[in-house]
Amino acid sequence: MEHRCSVRVPLALDVVIKSRSLGLVSGRTRNVGVGGMLVDTGPARLPVNTLVETSLVMLEQGREQVYDAFAVVIHSSDDGTGLMFSDMDPALFNRLHQLVFPSLAVR
Repeated sequence: MEHRCSVRVPLALDVVIKSRSLGLVSGRTRNVGVGGMLVDTGPARLPVNTLVETSLVMLEQGREQVYDAFAVVIHSSDDGTGLMFSDMDPALFNRLHQLVFPSLAVR
């Protein structure tokens, strides 16, 4: 059953997740939305309901831009780790909104 509160789009971005229990975990997003993301973390399993710090790497105008956000681990399995954003910089919110809803982007 789908419990997601926001639209997601398939998007592969590099991400680093900082967890108290596992330290730094590198991954790649499978899908991203304004409310969260699904990350392929390989064999790493992050504890559900824990707060983590994330750093998303996006290419913008030929340069890497890193966006940081806090997130809560919603699920973690062989299919990936589902994260729900709990706090993010307004710049990341705006960038994610542009990616998810490109037709609404200001030109």
